[in-house]
Amino acid sequence: MKFSATVTLQYDTIFSSFSHEEYLKGLDWMQQSCLDGAELCISSYSDIDLGRVKAELDERGLGCSTISTGQARGIEGLSLIGVPADITKRTQERFMQHIDAAKVLGSKVTIGLMRGLGSLETMDRDLADLSEAMKPLVAYADQKGVTLCLEAINRYETALLNSAEATMDFIVNDLGNPGCVGILWDLFHANIEDIGFKQSIDIMGSRLQHVHLADSNRMFPGYGHTDFAGVLKAVKESGYSQYCSFECLNQPSVEIILKDTAAWVRSMREL
Repeated sequence: MKFSATVTLQYDTIFSSFSHEEYLKGLDWMQQSCLDGAELCISSYSDIDLGRVKAELDERGLGCSTISTGQARGIEGLSLIGVPADITKRTQERFMQHIDAAKVLGSKVTIGLMRGLGSLETMDRDLADLSEAMKPLVAYADQKGVTLCLEAINRYETALLNSAEATMDFIVNDLGNPGCVGILWDLFHANIEDIGFKQSIDIMGSRLQHVHLADSNRMFPGYGHTDFAGVLKAVKESGYSQYCSFECLNQPSVEIILKDTAAWVRSMREL
């Protein structure tokens, strides 16, 4: 398995210990902390030089695990469903830009909250709309050889695709089982929604394409009740060899996260 952490290029995020202005400092810390790559938060591409970003990663021996896309929902109101048709089109175009960027960076693309929130009352229609809105993205990603990671997100943030099982069902039965779509499995959300970690790992199989690391309270691993050694051992035994990426709050403190990450990663590599 490989390990990465979140860093942002344009707007600050609660999931990074570094501001967007400290982006390069964040990359330096990742290199020094035994990490293999960076999960990049990119909202738009108007001021992004992808060649420079790639060079900055390469200089430090870092890859890019995935492009985190959700900031544009809050900043621009982008969403695949539940919005006027022109907003859906703009959102699709933005995802295609992300796919192009992922091709350059050798990464995946996350589809999280920018898919839309949906509601329990309109669930069937929302899922049908999401499937329709994703069709051109799936076709484009397949053409470019890029994997889309559909994130299972808990019920308090969206009505759609809360568990690993629901997300798997959507990919297979609604999207038509495309080879370029996998699951982003966030352990914070899984603590809320999934029946059990091992069951979810078995359900996802090779569809598991990215893992987010956060404890049961969304703090740094070890400050909640998640058995990370047990979960990651099961993930590893399933044949998974891709990225596990820190997406936790800066709690209990930025200082503890910056100090303890390297030792924690080393302990997980030894499983």
